Amino acid sequence: MDGYKFYCSRCGWNHEIARRELSSTIRVSVFLVILGVIFAVVVRVRNPREGWAWVAILLAFSALPLFYALSALYQVHRLKNLSFQPANQKTGALTISEMESSSDVPSKTIVFKEKEYPELAALPRPRKLKMTWKGRRYFAFALVVVGLYTVYGLPATWSAFSNSHSAQGKAMDWMLFAPMAVVYGYSFAFFRNRFRERRILANGEQATGYITAQNNGQYTQSIQYYFRLADGRLITGQCNDASCSLYEGMTVPVFYDAENPTRSIPLDCSLTKIA
Repeated sequence: MDGYKFYCSRCGWNHEIARRELSSTIRVSVFLVILGVIFAVVVRVRNPREGWAWVAILLAFSALPLFYALSALYQVHRLKNLSFQPANQKTGALTISEMESSSDVPSKTIVFKEKEYPELAALPRPRKLKMTWKGRRYFAFALVVVGLYTVYGLPATWSAFSNSHSAQGKAMDWMLFAPMAVVYGYSFAFFRNRFRERRILANGEQATGYITAQNNGQYTQSIQYYFRLADGRLITGQCNDASCSLYEGMTVPVFYDAENPTRSIPLDCSLTKIA
């Protein structure tokens, strides 16, 4: 579905999620169109001598939302005309009813297969790991940025800060350290996440996760997921999907820290893979 969620036109996978996404887009677009119309009417009433100015305002504020609304309506019409053939699935699995009292957990049933990934569960620990090519590029880029800023940017920033003599100028010059906080802060978070995910993938426990939500950005894709511990507790998680291949309804192997299960990583989302 152009610009929205993926769905299967044969078995109906993700059909309802795609429909809800379209309905939300239609509501927001219609609201923006109405605001544009009101704005144009106000300009027309208050400034009747300005000719076609109200038309320009109407087009500027309502044309794009109207296009999105019509596009979404067309795709809703396409969804309604599809004839889905539900796929047969052999689960042989364990059904878990989620806690309806929790506001964070949707009231639906999740199906986990007990031995979804036996080949991963059988690997000896510590598991052998390797970084993906994307991870290596990110790692190299982070090292280059930190190195260049440390060699050139940091001395220049300190020199500019030291040469400020007035108290007012000194206070303003503290803003010079904002780039330093951004560069070192993001770099620290990146390196910490890489070392943490390597530790979890090498020695962590493994479970079957279920993707409950997926959001596409311009450059990244994020997912929300659940997995179940050995004692039956459901743990939620959210992360960026480095593979951009996970969507609602899919299962995925999840590795987690046994001492702190909230620290988890789906295998496909990691920049580190099991060799």
